Amino acid sequence: MKARLFLLSVAAAHLAAAMPRIGYAQHESAREVAVTFDDLPATHNDVGEMRSINSRLLKSLERNGVRAVGFVNEAKLFGRGGETARTALLRQWLSAGHELGNHTYSHVAIDRVPFEDYKRDLIRGEAVTAGLLREKNMRLRYFRHTQLRTGPTPAYKKALDNLLAVRGYTVAPVTIDNNDYIFADVYARAKARGDRVQMGMIADAYIPYMEQVFGHFEKLSRDFLGYEVKQVLLLHANVLNADHFDRLAVMMRRRGYSFITLEQALADKAYRLPDAQTAKGLSWLHRWMLAKGQQVRPEPREPEFIMKLYAAISGR
Repeated sequence: MKARLFLLSVAAAHLAAAMPRIGYAQHESAREVAVTFDDLPATHNDVGEMRSINSRLLKSLERNGVRAVGFVNEAKLFGRGGETARTALLRQWLSAGHELGNHTYSHVAIDRVPFEDYKRDLIRGEAVTAGLLREKNMRLRYFRHTQLRTGPTPAYKKALDNLLAVRGYTVAPVTIDNNDYIFADVYARAKARGDRVQMGMIADAYIPYMEQVFGHFEKLSRDFLGYEVKQVLLLHANVLNADHFDRLAVMMRRRGYSFITLEQALADKAYRLPDAQTAKGLSWLHRWMLAKGQQVRPEPREPEFIMKLYAAISGR
């Protein structure tokens, strides 16, 4: 019996040593994070699924005391189900105390179109959103770059920066970037098949992955800035986050985070640092590092089984 207990204790020690060490909040100052969602009204096109995603997301945000900014692709308002029904979903965000921003009209790929085309798509993406904000005596003030790409060349980035300034936008940067869309894609397909076992496996892998991402950017911030920046988290309005934002919120609070608004986060002095032009979509922490001549550090990757599932459906 004693020998068996000894072997079990040794095995447990090896397992603990093999597990990734994730730093929890042991710092003098509390951690803070602003939560943002891209691709409103939802990443799905069916209006019924859009209603379900929005309803569950908004209830979860309310339960957790989160005031978010949702970035809109207005092209999604003009699908089957009617503009009125889809626009009503955006009104729900505003009525719940959240804010809306511009994410271009059609989620245009900045590296595939001339600047003038991107400009037209950006301006076209203002029409409905700006009107809804005016109904609440608010103005459209935030812009989120598609795929977090700010321009394929320095000249393109400069032209876009000037356009945003002229139109009165504040860029909505991201410090905690991640690949939630990969988990969300395979999760949505499993849900459509009614495969609850696989749904559970994906969700159970998603939360630890996100925690590793948080740990990565927390350390990056400490190493580069000397402190932990007021973080800005990018998520997408999808079925995975609608089902599991509560679990993400628990993880964030366990790490010592309180939820703040995007406006409060951007008061951090770090957001006034120069950000490097890069063709890739990167965290602003990496952009600030690149502007100082430092190298990008590899980010945590998805578990292998998630990547295999995603490769099978995406052909990658």
